[in-house]
Amino acid sequence: MNDSFESILKEILSADTIGLAGHTNPDGDAIGACLALGGALEKAGKKVQVILESYADKYHLIPNGHLVCAAEQADVPQLFIALDCGDAGRLGAALEVFEKAERKINIDHHESNTRFGQLNYVAADASSTSEIVFQLLKDRLPITAAEAAGLYAGLIYDTGGFRHSSTSPETMKIAGELMGYGIPFTEIYNRFFDSRSFSELKLMGRALSNAELLFDGKVVCSQITTAEIEELGGSNKELDAIINYLKGVLGANVACFFYEKTETDVKGSFRGNDGYDVCALAQKFGGGGHVKAAGCTLSMPIAQAKAVVLQEVEKML
Repeated sequence: MNDSFESILKEILSADTIGLAGHTNPDGDAIGACLALGGALEKAGKKVQVILESYADKYHLIPNGHLVCAAEQADVPQLFIALDCGDAGRLGAALEVFEKAERKINIDHHESNTRFGQLNYVAADASSTSEIVFQLLKDRLPITAAEAAGLYAGLIYDTGGFRHSSTSPETMKIAGELMGYGIPFTEIYNRFFDSRSFSELKLMGRALSNAELLFDGKVVCSQITTAEIEELGGSNKELDAIINYLKGVLGANVACFFYEKTETDVKGSFRGNDGYDVCALAQKFGGGGHVKAAGCTLSMPIAQAKAVVLQEVEKML
C-alpha cells in the first residue's frame, strides 16, 4: 500500500533541508529523477543536496548538476528522499546520511523494493522513477525546462527510447507534456543512444567479442575484466549499453553481462524475454530489479560469479 502524494508533499513542505540520493553507479533514471526533483525543491525554497556517485559524461547534459555533492560532504538533512533504489543498501555511501536523517521517503518503480522508508511510493507498473516524480510534481511544485529535461532523460533511459514493454500510454502522454516545456529532446535522445566516447566504443567491441551462446542458443553471455577496461582506456561507467546489445541476439531468451567493479566485487546485469524472470534470478544473489531487467553484485572472482549465475539460469530454462 502506497502513501499518498499528498502525505509525501506534506513532509516535503514541512522540511527546510532535504537530501536526495539515487542508487550506486547511477543511471539516467536515477540521475534524472534526483536532479529534477532537487531542482523543483530548490525552486520551492528548500535547501537541497543531491548525493550521487560520479557518473558518465553523457549524463552531464541533465540540468541542476550544481546540486550534486559527495556523501562525505553532505550535511544531515531533516528529510531524506531515496529515488530509484530497490533497497536501502543500494544507496551506497549515502546510506549513512539516510540513516541519520529524521524523516525518510522512498520513491521507486522496482518490483523488488523493500519499502524501507517511513513513507513509501513504489509503482512497479511505472516506466521509470522519473515518471513517478513527474506525477508527484505536476500541479504541486515548480517545473521548469530544467526539471522537464531531467525527467525526460530519465524516462527515455529506462524505456530504452520507448522500446521496452514498460512503456505505457501514460508514459507517452508524460513524454509529450515534458516536450512541451521546450526541452532539447532530440539532443538528449542522441546523447544517450547514438553518441559514445571512443573508449566506450572499444569496450563495447571487446565485450561483444567476448560474447558466447550457451544452452543451445537460449542464453547469450559476456564479461569484461578490469584489466581489459584499463587496456582500452575506459571505465566501468561506460558499460551500461552492452547488456541491451546482448539482449538483441535472436533466439536468446536470457542475456547476462558481468564486469569487475573491484578486485573482489562483480556486477551482473540480466535481461529476459517473456516467461523468464530475471528479477527472481538477481534476488538469489541479493540483487533485484524488474521481471525483464535486473542485476546484482557478487563478492567473488568473475569466473566464479559467471559460473554460479549460469547454474541458476540453467534451472530457469
